[in-house]
Amino acid sequence: MHALRVQLRSVWFLGWLWLAALAAPAAEPLRARHVAEQLDALRDTIAAELTAELQRTNPAASYTVVWRIYEDLIIAALERILPRHVPGLTATNFDAGTAGREKNRLADFAIVLPDGTIEISIKASRKSANPENDMGTFRDYPRRKQIFAAAFTAWVRYDDANPRAIRCDRVFFDRTWRLVGRSTVVDGVKYRKKDGNMRPKPWAMFDSGESYWASEAEFEAAVKRAELHRANELIREYLDDLSESDQRLLYEKLREKFVAPN
Repeated sequence: MHALRVQLRSVWFLGWLWLAALAAPAAEPLRARHVAEQLDALRDTIAAELTAELQRTNPAASYTVVWRIYEDLIIAALERILPRHVPGLTATNFDAGTAGREKNRLADFAIVLPDGTIEISIKASRKSANPENDMGTFRDYPRRKQIFAAAFTAWVRYDDANPRAIRCDRVFFDRTWRLVGRSTVVDGVKYRKKDGNMRPKPWAMFDSGESYWASEAEFEAAVKRAELHRANELIREYLDDLSESDQRLLYEKLREKFVAPN
């Protein structure tokens, strides 16, 4: 009889657990916007932990390939750090490619969520001069914004004063648009004229955490102003090199746009 009572209690307890599990609300799936907001709030923490990780693993490599090594180290560190700070994130959410190999995908590192993908670009620049890395072209920016729910960048600043002992000085982590510089020739973003590739802000602003742009909307307006300025510059520069037929075609297009019909 005692054994029967024990069995009945066990069955009752298991049944109670089953009913409790049915009654419990299902866990909400992670949303890209929510994760991006958490990354915003955690940017100083993530940067500090990435710095600590890389300073423990300074690579013995030439400056010509150190960027690739730092990229692999940052990816491995992000895979460890992010799940500790963003509840619900696991390795299944990460697209990290294959270490040490070329990646034929848009993001260096991506957080893949049910409603969108967050891009994390990885850059590396020497400490001795302000960074001049490519940050995407004017033409590429709208396309990437359609593809990604948010874009962040992990930026490694390294010291190669001793080329035999290159070391990580500091890692920065922020929204990508907050890292773009300002042009000295137009009230817009900093860019390279030949291809419209945007350029970063100076190290002093990395260190202070300042950005030229108060919001992403302000940044996008600055992109449009710089893009228009570059287009006008290129027309002035190459107009004389156009054939007469191409110049006439350009004239007709402009006339069609600006001359009111009779």
